[in-house]
Amino acid sequence: MEARKIPLPARFKARISQLEADLAFCDALITFAGQIPETVYQRAEIQVYKSLETELQRRLKIAEKEALERSRKLTA
Repeated sequence: MEARKIPLPARFKARISQLEADLAFCDALITFAGQIPETVYQRAEIQVYKSLETELQRRLKIAEKEALERSRKLTA
């Protein structure tokens, strides 16, 4: 028996997509700034981007969990 796909509500799709885009941008900033960090400013900048990336990943996990719970309630 094939598992039924649970559709995500539109607002969760938008939120998850936005967080994924923010993560990709943050990753690009880390890559760009981290080529050869020569100054204290560049090292601090990388540290800030990494902290931001960690927070965005945390929020993405929460949003995905909420979306899954919500879609289960809608299909129940």
